[in-house]
Parts: sequence; C-alpha cells; structure tokens
Amino acid sequence: MERHGYFEVAGHRLLSAIHEPDDAAARLPLALVYLHGWAGYRIGPHQMFTKMARRAEAQGFISLRFDFRGRGDSEGATTDTTLTTMIEDAVAATEYVLKETGATSVALVGDCSGSEVAIGAGPLHPAIAAQVLWSAPIVAGNRERTDRAKRRSMLGAYGRKVLQRDTWAKLVQGRLQADQIIKVIRGGGRGAGEGGSESDRAIDWLACFAGFRGPRLFIYGGNDPTTPGCVAHYRELCEEVGQPFVVHVVEGANHAFYSLAWEDEVIDTSLTWLRTQALSETAGHATI
Repeated sequence: MERHGYFEVAGHRLLSAIHEPDDAAARLPLALVYLHGWAGYRIGPHQMFTKMARRAEAQGFISLRFDFRGRGDSEGATTDTTLTTMIEDAVAATEYVLKETGATSVALVGDCSGSEVAIGAGPLHPAIAAQVLWSAPIVAGNRERTDRAKRRSMLGAYGRKVLQRDTWAKLVQGRLQADQIIKVIRGGGRGAGEGGSESDRAIDWLACFAGFRGPRLFIYGGNDPTTPGCVAHYRELCEEVGQPFVVHVVEGANHAFYSLAWEDEVIDTSLTWLRTQALSETAGHATI
C-alpha cells in the first residue's frame, strides 16, 4: 500500500509517500526514511528509493520517501536549501512517519548528500536507531583527497569526450556549454550552494557522528574515485569514537550505482543488513 501526503516544516509543506504492508500483523517496528541527494528528489537515483521501498514493504518494513524543502514537489525556494534545512526536514520526517504509522523506531537511508543529512540528524531524535549510508561524502574530516580524486576522474571523462565526434559537432553548433563544464570541474562536481552556507559551516560534524550510537552501514562503489579516501576516513573515525565500522563495496560500481546489477546489490545488501543487524539491535527501541 502506497499513499501520498504532506507534513509541514517551517511553514512549508513537504510531499511524502508512505509504503505500508497490507497485513498489519506483518509490519516491523522499524520504519525506513529515505534521504535523497542534493540535486535529487524522493525517488532517489534512477528510482532506487522507490524500488527499495517497494521491496522493503514486501518484507514488512514501513517506508517514507519525501522531497526536501525546495526540491521535487515540496514547497520552498531551491536557493534556500542547505544541509541545515535538510537535517531539520529529516527530523520532521522521522516524527511524521512515527505518528502516521505507529512505528517505534527509524532507520535513515541516505544517498550522497543525503548521507550527510543522516549523520547530522542521527542524534537529534530518540527514535532514529540506524543509518544506511550510500556513497557518503567525508564529514568531520578533510575532503581535499577525495575532491582531488573526483576532479581527476571528471577531467579524464571530459578528456575522453574531446575525442568524440559528437563533442565537436556540439562545439560547431554552439551547443557546448564550456562555461558550465569549467564551473563543474572547479567545483569538484558540487552543485550551486552545495559548498555550504554559514549555518552548515557551524555544524559540529564530529559531535553528530559520535553522538549517534546506533548501527551504521556504509555502501560504496568500487569504481567511485572517492571511495578509497572515504572508506579510510570513516574506518579511522569509527575507531576514534569507539564505534564499529561496517562497509560493503560494490565491485566495479560508480558513485550512483548505474546498472541494474549494482543497484540490486545495494538494495539487497541494505535490506539484508536492516533485517539481520539493525532490526535486532533496535528491538524494543521506542520514542520518548
């Protein structure tokens, strides 16, 4: 069963979709709240959130997908969206799914920037009990290494395109947006505003990470140039704060897992971990 609705944050209505098993007796107490990336919306990258929510529903999980303020079909100005507002939205979404469905705890499933949001929101609501983080960028650390790796990968990709006939055809026809390409490369692939607002720079990411004591699962693509740096960072960070580091690398996959086999592996790994690890550790976890 899938139904759409709205919840309100700071005077703005946010569109959501709730997935619930038809059999109330089969419902699990852990609800999944999906957090899309900076430029995405509630379906996730190539509809991975929608696909996972429907599979999760068949396994007894409740799911909530939603658009952050200024994204998708939610209200709010696109230019006003920050990681800070996205964290506020994630906490409100958690409260909303608890009240709407009767779930007692929540696992946040974040993709890319949505993983940053999950980390930031983790200690802010007592019902948030687990985190599944896909392609999580570095927080509470220096991103210089991963930014360089990402920039080198982008330069290589654009270099290969220079040799393609279609690229030269676009140049001759005036359809090649060189200024946009230069902007993307200089920004390391980040979108406008993704560099962080003043409020974002005030976030104590180490405190957010250390303050959340529930289980975490990191998933990365083996062919994502940022993966080595991110995995090394989070392994060290987990050791520093005394938390287990659990990671799954999808061999050959890129940052967004753009193949059916890769996305199936991400979804199956996430749901298996949620059933066997997160659900057992959050049994009896309830809101206050």
